[in-house]
Amino acid sequence: MKVLISSLFLLLLLSAQAAALELSVTIEGLGDDEEQNVRQFLSIVRERERPDLTPERVRYLHQRAPEQIRKALQPYGLFRPRINAELQPTADGFDCRYRIEPGQPVTIGEVNYRISGAGTGDPRLQRGPTLEPGQPLNQGAYDATRDDLLSRAIEAGYLDARYTTHELRVDLDRSRADITLVLESGPRYRYGPIRFIQNGFDPAFLRRYLRFTEGDPFEHAQLRALQTRLLDSEYFSLVAVRPLREQADEGRIPLEITLNATPANRYRIGAGFSTDVGPRLSLDWQRRRLGDQGHRLLTEMSLSPVYSQLRSEYTIPLTRPSVDSLTFAAALENHDSDNRKGDRLALSATHSLGLADDWRRNLTLEYTQEAFEIADTPGTPGGSHHLMPGIGWSHLRTDGLERVRRGHRLSYQVIGAWEPALSSSSFLQAHASSKSIFSFGDDWRLIGRLELGASLAESASDLPATRRFFAGGDNSIRGFDLDELGPKDSTGRVVGGRFLGVGSLELERRINGKWGAALFYDFGNAFDPGRHNTLAQGAGFGLRWQSPVGPVRIDLANALSEDDHPFRLHLVVGPEL
Repeated sequence: MKVLISSLFLLLLLSAQAAALELSVTIEGLGDDEEQNVRQFLSIVRERERPDLTPERVRYLHQRAPEQIRKALQPYGLFRPRINAELQPTADGFDCRYRIEPGQPVTIGEVNYRISGAGTGDPRLQRGPTLEPGQPLNQGAYDATRDDLLSRAIEAGYLDARYTTHELRVDLDRSRADITLVLESGPRYRYGPIRFIQNGFDPAFLRRYLRFTEGDPFEHAQLRALQTRLLDSEYFSLVAVRPLREQADEGRIPLEITLNATPANRYRIGAGFSTDVGPRLSLDWQRRRLGDQGHRLLTEMSLSPVYSQLRSEYTIPLTRPSVDSLTFAAALENHDSDNRKGDRLALSATHSLGLADDWRRNLTLEYTQEAFEIADTPGTPGGSHHLMPGIGWSHLRTDGLERVRRGHRLSYQVIGAWEPALSSSSFLQAHASSKSIFSFGDDWRLIGRLELGASLAESASDLPATRRFFAGGDNSIRGFDLDELGPKDSTGRVVGGRFLGVGSLELERRINGKWGAALFYDFGNAFDPGRHNTLAQGAGFGLRWQSPVGPVRIDLANALSEDDHPFRLHLVVGPEL
């Protein structure tokens, strides 16, 4: 009998625990931010899922709720809310409802910001709090502003900076809050001795990565930039920049820069596909460092049915190794498209210089020998040779996101040859290209592309085959094959031209996650005076996929300017800019 009674009692207890109270909490009268903060403060919200919640506990938590609501609203300057709290039993538990009239917020009155110490005249510290008199008080904004001012001082080298006064005084009778911040900057530290801990490089070469010297004002941003430059060099797998503040002497902080080298050799193999060139195999070997001055050697080979190349280049870092270089290169190319067949040998020297605002300038001197077959210029071995000096500028800027929301790529180049100077003909050519991405809303992008070219030459035959302009292909006018478009000879074969004008507009919308869809319109052609010139047009739609190996574009394009309006599929894997 006792066993039976105990079993029944245990069964009743388990049944009571299984039938946990259902508790709904409704908050009315607040904005989203304020309501979210109130819910985080309310114990009755945090405990609503407890399986052992009892009616007595609910009533106790409900009694505490008004005071918790008041505390939750104070950071928003709401110190006198009116709260109507109701607790209604239901069949399964309770319904808690809190109707809140937040009232008028306390506003900011006086904002007093002063600096004392060595940073008194530093313009970077003169920009005071962003809080303005008359604004509603927001405790979070006050804390962020206070911390930002202190962080700005420390970033600028005032490592001992501190607040002697940081006061937020609230006067409820006047519904006003006065702010007082007094920042004692302390001394501004400077760089002391700079030491590299590494093997394999001349310390004088490594010092060329520095943008500061011993005795310059200390700045944390400069140290982060130095670390980035050294890592981007690919010489090092680990870069640790340590200010030794405990060893500071007369306000000068020694720097210790520890560098772990990457393996001297890098090997890569890759495979790809595009509708322009078909399947593609690529191999490359890079000798990351030759000697102690950072010289490097790169040899790469790419093979495809339409275009193959073997290229080797030797790069010498210059005064600013991260942005300036001198490169000597040799390349052997084979072209085998419907309208261009032949080989090209190129020897070049390029002086590359980083400019302000992410611009880059390249000075080039290139000697080429070409043997091509184009309809009006049958190729012969060594049939074309040119010594071509040139200058170019390029600019690339993106937001760095996986799916670029805003960015652009610009490039301009002028190159030419003069027949008396080791060249089989004379010409001068200018070429410009740009691509821009603009976003609106969360899912929409507008992508524009423009490419222009012009050549000063007696005829297209005076241009090297690889310098003639053609159009058509994955990155030109879709709906047409690679180099399918351009001026034609009397037999109807495309021979290329001295001028180029190609544009594209594309509207893209993200569908779901990493997938998107696009509509596009491409137009333009290569042109040449005296030949039959037409405006080619292509339009269609496509899919976009942010794949693990990079953006993938799959387009189905219609050649609108052709009589039979043929369709062509385009597949491209590679960066958007």
